[in-house]
Amino acid sequence: MSATAVARQSGQAGATSAWLPYAVVFMRVAFGLWLLWHEAIDKWVAWTPKTLPGIFTSFTKVPGAYPFYVAFLKNVAIPNAGFFAVLVPTWETVFAICLILGLGLRVLIPLQIFANINYILAKTYPSGGANIDRLTIIILVTMFLLSAGRYYGLDGWLRQRFPRLRWL
Repeated sequence: MSATAVARQSGQAGATSAWLPYAVVFMRVAFGLWLLWHEAIDKWVAWTPKTLPGIFTSFTKVPGAYPFYVAFLKNVAIPNAGFFAVLVPTWETVFAICLILGLGLRVLIPLQIFANINYILAKTYPSGGANIDRLTIIILVTMFLLSAGRYYGLDGWLRQRFPRLRWL
């Protein structure tokens, strides 16, 4: 008899699946709070139109920096540092709040994955500074595949209320 069949007979399969929604909600809300506190608020405090060009310039000097991304930083990011000083913290604040609420995650998670890929490109993939970005992508992919907003989130409520929103 397989382990799955034994678990079904003993009632363990039902017990395991009973706590899954709570685990998904915990992961979603805890990660959203972490992003809000350690990413968004930190950037609101530290990034200014005056300090951000220095941060971007330091990324252009990282050993092994990707030439195409260095060109992007020099030609787009540094000249528009004021825009990025508002865009990135605003985006991360909105995304963190949506994670906490479970709202629009099937649309927003791929956008945040794109942002994290950009952070990795700026820091270079092999650098230790990119470790948190790689871990963030793994967590985000997991939440996307689980449709984390459906578990006690606004996505689940909207999906029940509006059945045509099957993609939520």
